[in-house]
Amino acid sequence: MKINTRDFGATEIDDSTIINMPNGIIGFEGTKKYTLLSPLGDDVFPMWLQSVEDKEPCFVVYDPMLIYPDYRFEITDEEQELLKIDESTPYRCLAVAIVPDDYKKTTINLRCPIVINTKDNIAAQVMLEDYDFKCPVYSEEA
Repeated sequence: MKINTRDFGATEIDDSTIINMPNGIIGFEGTKKYTLLSPLGDDVFPMWLQSVEDKEPCFVVYDPMLIYPDYRFEITDEEQELLKIDESTPYRCLAVAIVPDDYKKTTINLRCPIVINTKDNIAAQVMLEDYDFKCPVYSEEA
């Protein structure tokens, strides 16, 4: 399938990579189908969470557990039902980034991660109380 992307022009994707988001993403509730683009290599971050329906929305995302190894969360029973997920279901967690002109000031949103059931390609954005909206990706020393 060929899609038009915000940052990479027309791109060919495999239909099996389409992620269904029944509730969409906050502010983009009408967009339900996305794919992950990994221009730096398979599973290399940052990645782009790109709508397959249009060029926008498109989000730069990171795996927050690679940046913050202590990052942990629990999802509600309702979220587990929506995601068709239990303790044995493979999943991936993504944090949406804000990338300013000075990329070293990039932050990620740890309060509203996107959780993906990687077996069924179903995703939902979940809300957490214990984390901030803007957490630095790069340390001051980097």
